[in-house]
Amino acid sequence: AGGQGNAGDWTTTDESRLRALVARAHAMHLWIRFYTLNGEDGKPAGGYNFGSAAAALARWKAAIDAQVDFLATDQYEQLARVRAAQVSAR
Repeated sequence: AGGQGNAGDWTTTDESRLRALVARAHAMHLWIRFYTLNGEDGKPAGGYNFGSAAAALARWKAAIDAQVDFLATDQYEQLARVRAAQVSAR
């Protein structure tokens, strides 16, 4: 609750909730997307920024592993590299 500025660390509870959301959407034959998964070092958390690249990275990896259909970020080049590495590791 409260957006990126109040997100805190990524937890196993967050992971479980994400997987449940994705599973439910897919069971209903729907796509699921998440947007504004931004993480810029040196910029305060809030608005559309988690406050660090590491915070966004944890969420990107979790979303990729959970098979989220679409992700939006302002750091598409970095996300593409992370996604390619995770998909090739499967």
